Amino acid sequence: MHNKNKPNVLSLTIASLMLAGAVSSAQAEIKTTNTFSGYVKMDVLFNSENDGTNGLRDQALLTLNQDEAEDEEGELYMSAWESRLKFAHSSTGTPVGDLKAVIEGDMYSGATQNIFNLRHAYFQQDNLTLGQTWTTFMDLGALAETADFGGPAARIFTRQPVIRYAIPMGAGKLELAAEKPRNSPDPKTPDLIAKYTAKMDFGHLTAGVLAQKINVDDGTKDDSATAVAGRFSGRFNFAGDNIKFALISGNGLGGYMNFGDVAAYDFSGENLELSKQTGYKLAFQHVFTSSLRSTIRVAKTTSEIDGNDMGDFSSMHVNLIYNPYKPLKYGAEVIRATKSKAEGNALTDDLKLSRVHLFAKLAF
Repeated sequence: MHNKNKPNVLSLTIASLMLAGAVSSAQAEIKTTNTFSGYVKMDVLFNSENDGTNGLRDQALLTLNQDEAEDEEGELYMSAWESRLKFAHSSTGTPVGDLKAVIEGDMYSGATQNIFNLRHAYFQQDNLTLGQTWTTFMDLGALAETADFGGPAARIFTRQPVIRYAIPMGAGKLELAAEKPRNSPDPKTPDLIAKYTAKMDFGHLTAGVLAQKINVDDGTKDDSATAVAGRFSGRFNFAGDNIKFALISGNGLGGYMNFGDVAAYDFSGENLELSKQTGYKLAFQHVFTSSLRSTIRVAKTTSEIDGNDMGDFSSMHVNLIYNPYKPLKYGAEVIRATKSKAEGNALTDDLKLSRVHLFAKLAF
């Protein structure tokens, strides 16, 4: 007599195989996402005092880096060239790990500012990053919120081709990178960077070191020098507000510091002489409400080459930002900046900039 309630062995086997196949299929599923984003930003600048020239890329530092002109006072400048486009791709569950790729650009380059400028073009395979993106020597988390994009003093702010590997260490990570030589005209080795970031309850702390081998062959003289620089920076959060700081010091920083405000070296003599720079900045952000906040940022960079003072650059930025909806911002910023201009072994009078910067930005 057969038991009609007894499971059929063949049916159980087929069901088990189907379940195993479903589990295997779920484990092998690759999820892919492509996103298109960016923002439109309108900048309105009014200079009450400007000893530099009113260049098209009119950031505070770059303005004062121009050849000195007659004082330009009461001038108005408007731009939308910082507007940006970004394409991002991500794939998870692939046989080679998680993958990510980014291509991003803006119109903020060139003599006329009307061409597409490649900012980022990189991909990541798990902890490996390859392509052009922010230098590992930067600390993005310690950048203050300013309308003046990239212009304040004491800022490491550059993008370049990198080969970087991140090693998780508890709540922090160690990043090791070989990057395109930034300052060597006749490069033989990549720039080497190590950076450790520790995430804590109050924010984060970051320490990094940069080593460069600078080689110069001008046809008549050939010399090389090793340049080493370090940084210590971080962010402290408290009661809804935050403080961000950075101390950067070393030899041969050149293009790493303030867009190459001071050259990495001097080769006018028999030997290659490296520049020495120290920069420090402190920023405080106060949050009034969920939609209103303000930042004050003060900074200074000092520079010398072979004992010659190359001039200080200092800046102060104070702003008020209204953010009624996360993608939408309106802001006003007051900027005061001074820069001593070196001519030979002497310094000219400080170049000065006094500016009101208004902006509106919509992200998408």
